[in-house]
Amino acid sequence: MRITQSMIANNALKNIRNSMLRREELSEQISTGKKINKPSDDPEKAGKASYFMSRNRLLNSYIDDIKNTRSVLVYYDTALQEMQNVNHRIKELTVQAANGTQTIEDRHHIALELKQLKEHLYKLANTQIGGKYIFGGAKTDIPPVRKENNKVVINTPQEANIRAKLPIENINVEYGVTVYDVFKTDTGETVFGILDRLIDSVEEGKNDNIERDLGSLDSILNNVNSNLARIGSVDNMLESMEKRFENVVNNNNDIVNDLVGTDLPKALSDLSLEQTTLQAALKTTAQILPQSLVDFIR
Repeated sequence: MRITQSMIANNALKNIRNSMLRREELSEQISTGKKINKPSDDPEKAGKASYFMSRNRLLNSYIDDIKNTRSVLVYYDTALQEMQNVNHRIKELTVQAANGTQTIEDRHHIALELKQLKEHLYKLANTQIGGKYIFGGAKTDIPPVRKENNKVVINTPQEANIRAKLPIENINVEYGVTVYDVFKTDTGETVFGILDRLIDSVEEGKNDNIERDLGSLDSILNNVNSNLARIGSVDNMLESMEKRFENVVNNNNDIVNDLVGTDLPKALSDLSLEQTTLQAALKTTAQILPQSLVDFIR
């Protein structure tokens, strides 16, 4: 086979073009931090990396939802602890009022404080976060309780007595607390109705009625305590899930980096070598092309 000057020149130009393409590829890897910038670079690794990145987007959305839910749980926890304190105080006053040695003035002061505590519970029942009522169940846009002829009644309809849930993977984590959970007894009485009776009984000195309502107060307090414990356990579970998801995301990021990430020291070394090769090729080609032109002229 005869090797012509044209073949030598074309081969030299081809090598220069390949070297420039390789240098461009290495420069892109260094600037982007990725050795695979498009699926055609390595379809198999690109596909695996795409899966892990897609999985991370889903996990990060779960993490955000968990963080938001845990911030709501703080409000629940604060409100329930305050209700716990208020109910303990109501019980103390009730026991004190049942003492037959109380004067009319003493009973008046006790009744007055009970009215104030009732007002406090009314405000707690209508606690809001971002314009939404946390005890409203499925109706977070309306106050859970309202005043009606100096009485406080539950405003949330029974069909809206649904606890909020957080969907994660294939489960629904129930975390909400409704007005029915902590302001109503199993027999259907509300803490406000119980307080109304107690206030009347205290002012009228009806000790038998006062003692009768102690059991109803215990029922309300037990509901508050059980829901406070439930909120704590849900928060612990969500915290554990949040940490687990964050660990998985970090592991996935490491896998993606191994698949498509640039080995920077190696890429810089290869780029330097490629630059040297290109300069040598250009120098050699510069010697070949002029010689071919002279031969052509002759």
